[in-house]
Amino acid sequence: MIKKLLSIAFFALTVQAASAQCTPNSAYADSSFGVWPDTTENLPCAFGDVAAGYNAVIDIKTLTDTAVSVSLSGTNLDVIAYIEAFRINSVDGLPSGFTYIPNQSIWTNGGASPSFTPVQGCVSIISNQAAIQSILTANPNGIDIPFTVVVDAKVSNTNNPLANLLINNAWLSELSAVPGITAISVPGYKIRVRNSAADGCLPLAVAQIIEPVSAKGNFPNPFNKSTSIQFNSDAAKTMNLSVSNMIGKVVYSSKIQVNKGENTVNFNADQLTPGIYFYTIGDGKNSVTRRMVIASN
Repeated sequence: MIKKLLSIAFFALTVQAASAQCTPNSAYADSSFGVWPDTTENLPCAFGDVAAGYNAVIDIKTLTDTAVSVSLSGTNLDVIAYIEAFRINSVDGLPSGFTYIPNQSIWTNGGASPSFTPVQGCVSIISNQAAIQSILTANPNGIDIPFTVVVDAKVSNTNNPLANLLINNAWLSELSAVPGITAISVPGYKIRVRNSAADGCLPLAVAQIIEPVSAKGNFPNPFNKSTSIQFNSDAAKTMNLSVSNMIGKVVYSSKIQVNKGENTVNFNADQLTPGIYFYTIGDGKNSVTRRMVIASN
């Protein structure tokens, strides 16, 4: 079970109208792994009246190791996996005319196992003005388009020779024989398309965002022991709150009674190890997923 693997870190975003080939921002060279901005802050807007089109830069910082649980002959082995490299397998859900361009196809960590050192990278998400205007033709009041980043990591080896038989020198996406391990899907980001930069990146009108459930985020985030998850519901009902680790394994699930409008649920993480997790709130038909970070004490 991967506990903290989003070593690719989505750092501060900037909009550039220059070349699609981005350059990692040196301001983040001393940062540790993480995700900035969070999905609650999200990407900058794409405006129909900007001739240069859209270019959002995502700065990246890799992770060098992570805790993993591997089942071998019916026995769960808790090991440390040493991460050699990262890559983006895909960005799913981008609108037509938008694409992504990493500055490298693979970000390889420095040093050697077990003493890898993190590296920086970046990804540009780009489109031309015509693509943005085409979206606005179909959605004249603007639209928020969700997308998912699918991240992969290459395990060099582990601190356990038996576990190495299963996961040594392999990308997560290639470990189909190991139950529960796969490439990492990171949901919650949006391309927000708006008409005019002069109007700013305003939220869509309430009438345009009819969402059965929407999450504001959890506070604090990161947190040590407990956090408050804030979300809205379109009606009083029973919903499910689940928490998954970085490879999608559900580590917590419970039924919650919610009210129409704004709700707050307190989540206690005493039984979970530090790392990056995703919580999902849903009613069986509709759901929303957000990221949270459990920090070390």
